[in-house]
Amino acid sequence: MSGWCADMALMSDCPLKTALEGRFTDDSEIRDVASYGCIQGISGFTYRKEINDFFNEHEADIERWLLDEHDCTLEGFSKRAKSIHQLKTAMLWEAVDLYCQEIVIYNETSRPA
Repeated sequence: MSGWCADMALMSDCPLKTALEGRFTDDSEIRDVASYGCIQGISGFTYRKEINDFFNEHEADIERWLLDEHDCTLEGFSKRAKSIHQLKTAMLWEAVDLYCQEIVIYNETSRPA
């Protein structure tokens, strides 16, 4: 990992990071999402309006993080999506899953032994 993604846990001025930090405050939920993903049903990221509102507000950061820092492709997301909503859902869920995974890794590696 490099750049924006690797430093996300340390950034203070990123609207996406701020929104995700505000939503994910429970360590056990973060670990669950990191392990099982949003597909299990995560409050705030389930219903069409929630997904569209969050994605639309943070679209640029989500795209930059997934496409530039994690080498995901729009083609990869598009192959599985049958609609724009499915594309947004897949990208948002991937971003949330990765955020939670990175928080778990950050917390495990930054704590003194």
